[in-house]
Amino acid sequence: MRLLAPDIPPHVSDVIRRLPPDVKHSVKQAIRALAQSPQIGAPLIGELASLWKYRVRRFRIVYEVDRAHRALRIVAVGHRAVIYDELSQSAKRKPSEQPG
Repeated sequence: MRLLAPDIPPHVSDVIRRLPPDVKHSVKQAIRALAQSPQIGAPLIGELASLWKYRVRRFRIVYEVDRAHRALRIVAVGHRAVIYDELSQSAKRKPSEQPG
């Protein structure tokens, strides 16, 4: 697979910026590796089934692959103990699209 362009939204950049230096370095290396081979992560299940995860120490990078736009969208970076609950709550807060 050819290199995907990492798409890191501002709120995720802020999280990465606040990580301890050694973890920040590992997360940045992991994002570069994922851009080259997004399948090295593991798919999530349940309500987060459209997303993938990648482990960096006690932290997780949650991402989606947009092959049409050749982008690696980083959805979240956080500690494994809370990241999935936060993503689930965020998904539940989004208004559902109802046919008109």
